[in-house]
Amino acid sequence: MPTLPTPPKLPNLRKIARERRIQRIGRVLYQRVLLRSGRQVAKRLHLDSRNVLLFLLAVVLAGVTIPLLEPTGLPREAILMASIFVIASLLWVTEALPLFATAIVIIGLQVVLLANPGEWAALGFEDGPTPDYRTFLEPLADPIIVLFFGGFVLAKGATKQNIDLALAGIILRVFRGRPELVMLGLMLVTAVFSMWMSNTATTAMMITLVVPMLQQVPKGDPLRKGLLLSVPLAANIGGMGTPIASPPNAVAVGFLQSAGYEVSFLDWMLMAVPLMMALLAVTWVLLRRLFPPANENLHLAPEEQEITSWGWFVVVVFVVTIGLWLSEAWHGLPTAVVAMVPAIAFTATAMLKQHDINGLEWNILILIAGGIALGRGMQLTGLDVALVESLPMTAVLVLPVLIVATLLLSTFMSNTAAANLLLPIGVSFAVALPGPGAVVVGVCIALAASVSMALPVSTPPNAIAYAQGDLETNDFIRIGAMVGVIAITLIVLFGNPIVSFWMT
Repeated sequence: MPTLPTPPKLPNLRKIARERRIQRIGRVLYQRVLLRSGRQVAKRLHLDSRNVLLFLLAVVLAGVTIPLLEPTGLPREAILMASIFVIASLLWVTEALPLFATAIVIIGLQVVLLANPGEWAALGFEDGPTPDYRTFLEPLADPIIVLFFGGFVLAKGATKQNIDLALAGIILRVFRGRPELVMLGLMLVTAVFSMWMSNTATTAMMITLVVPMLQQVPKGDPLRKGLLLSVPLAANIGGMGTPIASPPNAVAVGFLQSAGYEVSFLDWMLMAVPLMMALLAVTWVLLRRLFPPANENLHLAPEEQEITSWGWFVVVVFVVTIGLWLSEAWHGLPTAVVAMVPAIAFTATAMLKQHDINGLEWNILILIAGGIALGRGMQLTGLDVALVESLPMTAVLVLPVLIVATLLLSTFMSNTAAANLLLPIGVSFAVALPGPGAVVVGVCIALAASVSMALPVSTPPNAIAYAQGDLETNDFIRIGAMVGVIAITLIVLFGNPIVSFWMT
């Protein structure tokens, strides 16, 4: 008999159904429990996967730096400092962490790796005694931090009593409403205030003064853009004027002091204010050409503000403090000591209360401290000297290369972070090579950081003006790029002779 074929094996429907049910339960468990829970945890912890990856990448690169540099013969402390510099560079450039958080990371790593308070193996200094951990905490109480704190207190007192708006209105009325003169007045007032208070706060204040004027200008009139652009541009340029005008200035002064170079408040103003005034004039001319008013007979009038009795008290303290800062050579009080005058005057009289002090920009103070700590760590470990010896750069190229690098970096990232990274390298080059001195390079890098404003995201003042809705990115590129190129040209050509004249 023929053999019948074996019937095909029927699938076990129950088993298949059970497996599919298990898979479905697994998907539900993943989607509704694990994934949702993970997102909720990430949301609660404010985690950003991109930033976490960048932070981990910075740590990995820092770890790779150590074995790569060991064959070079550098001492252990210089290699450890190089790894800290790698972490700081990547975190500041990418902003994977808030800028002030990176500053805290720098100080913390210096304490653990370089001071080595736990006396762990393979850490601390190899050449010479290991510094005490307090050495790496000193930048948090550096005199430049106290100076900047005094500037913040002055600014807080002025804004609380509306001194800024009142004085701005008084000054603008002098220009009698003519559009081009009102624009000039806006720029002068903004620049002057930016010399003594945060350029971000100055821009926010001046924009509130400009908005009522914009209501007097017809839609589509180029003057609207000109008035709006004049405020952030003047605020950025005004950030050159004094050591407390912008964080890069404070970092430069603090780092130069730690390197043994003293730059007084008056010295800085004598070096920076002429360039600031020249750039203001150039910027005003460019704004008039690029954004002329459609109606030359238009009359612009600022709103009036009254100064209260508390306001006059703030004005007196303001004048006394600035006078003491500028006359340090006669009375001998350091600028950091003078910075305590407004702090004492405003808090002892309860003009500034606890919530006012809590509202100061403490993150900026920590960021400045981080920059000073980074430079000081490179000096203590000898990494700055090793870096200078390893890079092929002639004395002629030091200043222009660093200034252009500062301008480019500051256009796309925080100008304070850019100054923090380039100042230790630049000053070390200047000390090791003939040519421009350390003070020349330090001051010029800080000034170049203030003129990087070719994009809405380049500086907070640009972002505030852009948020008003009348400006486009191309507007910032047109005027910001031209001002930036003119500024770095002036700094390269006249920075060395001006600084050398006043510092010799």
